[in-house]
Amino acid sequence: MKRFANILFATQGLPGHSEALEQAMRIASSNKVPVSGLIACPDFPADMLQYQQSYEQSLQDSLKQSIQEYRQKLDLSEDDLAFPLTVKSSEKPAVCIIKEALADNKDLIIKEAEPLGEGAEGFKAIDMTLLRKCPCPLWLHRPIDKPRDKRRVAVAIDPLTASDEQHSLAVRLLELSRSIADTCDSRLHVISCWEYYLENYLHDNAWIQVDDAELKHELDKAKADHKQALQQLLEESGITGEIVIHHLHGKPDEKIPDYVESIEVDVLVMGTLARTGISGYVIGNTAENILQSINCSLVALKPDGFVSPIQ
Repeated sequence: MKRFANILFATQGLPGHSEALEQAMRIASSNKVPVSGLIACPDFPADMLQYQQSYEQSLQDSLKQSIQEYRQKLDLSEDDLAFPLTVKSSEKPAVCIIKEALADNKDLIIKEAEPLGEGAEGFKAIDMTLLRKCPCPLWLHRPIDKPRDKRRVAVAIDPLTASDEQHSLAVRLLELSRSIADTCDSRLHVISCWEYYLENYLHDNAWIQVDDAELKHELDKAKADHKQALQQLLEESGITGEIVIHHLHGKPDEKIPDYVESIEVDVLVMGTLARTGISGYVIGNTAENILQSINCSLVALKPDGFVSPIQ
């Protein structure tokens, strides 16, 4: 696993944090780095404040018990892996989590994704706030009913980057996804979408008669250029091991969610490109559409230099 230096496990105190907790402990143990836990729970109303302390204590006791169970499963002692806990009540759990990460220079947050209702897709409000505003890598874990060595990891990549910032992010995505895949079924699925930017305008346009052969030539060239850029990016990243490339024709937000489901991806790694200058809007449209259409676990990265609007 890619080396992280300071990991935060975050929970809202709801049932079902076990797999995310185990993941946090595994990464901390294998990297020999500190991990801590934050329980971000709701504030009680004024007429129920007498229950707040006992409620927070119950959440802490429950998490301590789970930590001890996973220490035993992973054959770790408390000396091998300390796990200090903090409980904070707030009307805005996502803000509470981000402030904790900033205060202690966390470089990875692992959290169980908020559970979805039957038939629902994407991520709920607290997780979306974290995806928009959290400065460090964020792992939103969903239950996976496969053994660890059968789990599939994919990364969504655009090799045609418009800036050094985007290019650096693409390389980091490949490096991180490769290290996650090494802990799963070892294959890394690289998903990349290409399109010719005038294709939808020129195809079957009654006003502009473009020769079919000419349009095919432009499409073939766009595909080849994209494929070459992807290969160069893979070589630059230096990742090795088994890599399965899925070169899809179409818009990423239309193709990736269905394709991820069709090949049974368990963990998707992708970037969320920041839009600076627009208050509170820090995810690109394409990424936002993908996030709202997937049901697997997600590892999301921001570009270097991203500054959270929450301080």
